[in-house]
Amino acid sequence: MEFLWALIIVSLISFIVVLIIAAIIRYAIDSSKTSRKLDVLIKEVQFLKTEIKKQQSNKQRDDSKHIIDEKV
Repeated sequence: MEFLWALIIVSLISFIVVLIIAAIIRYAIDSSKTSRKLDVLIKEVQFLKTEIKKQQSNKQRDDSKHIIDEKV
């Protein structure tokens, strides 16, 4: 019975140590300059995608105007 309790305690301590190590690694990644730069880069890419979509829709509208103007 004592062996079972010792095994449970060792398992819990191991689990807690793993959680602490995971938290330390997560904090290091979140606080690094690289992750901040990556966040900025992702936002810029999203902004560029929306700008490209706007320009494409404007171009399509302009193209459709030309078709109407040519028919008249």
